[in-house]
Amino acid sequence: MKTPLEKNIKNIRVGLNWTSGREYSFDLDLSAFLLDEKDLARSDEDLVFYNNHASVNDALLFSGDDRSGMVDGTNESIFVDLEKIPENIHKAVFCVTFDDTEEEYIFGEAESIVLSACGVADQFDKGDSSFFSVDLAKHCPQSSAMAVLELTRCDDGWEYDMICDSADFGLLELCSRYGLAAEV
Repeated sequence: MKTPLEKNIKNIRVGLNWTSGREYSFDLDLSAFLLDEKDLARSDEDLVFYNNHASVNDALLFSGDDRSGMVDGTNESIFVDLEKIPENIHKAVFCVTFDDTEEEYIFGEAESIVLSACGVADQFDKGDSSFFSVDLAKHCPQSSAMAVLELTRCDDGWEYDMICDSADFGLLELCSRYGLAAEV
């Protein structure tokens, strides 16, 4: 169910935090796609992730790749400046995937995998109150890659929605789904 974003929110921090668990050590990755009215990325610059830290106009900025999951607080985040998103972009989709490893993991093997979003003042603000949060280890335990959160442009602002759309083949499948032939 789409929920209108409060009008006073101009900047968002989407954060990923995970705790691997005692038996497992793995690397999760946060990524985002900017999509046009056909739900397609226009170019490789519309994918923000560990190999591309900024979108066109710096509308989305990636914090950097945390490979351990051991950071206290948010492990990886993407800062979103809603006013810098080009007019022909209708959606921003935020995804969580396991780093390409030889091991196959599912979200349920972690103690927690939390994707959250909060309004922030600027790119350095960590935010203090989430308007969206989901623990993928509990909500989608059998998945290994997923488009989770969707921001959609509407007539008078933005809406958000939890989509939890699974992708069995990780980030490469998500790239293909959104019209990119990118090598990650």
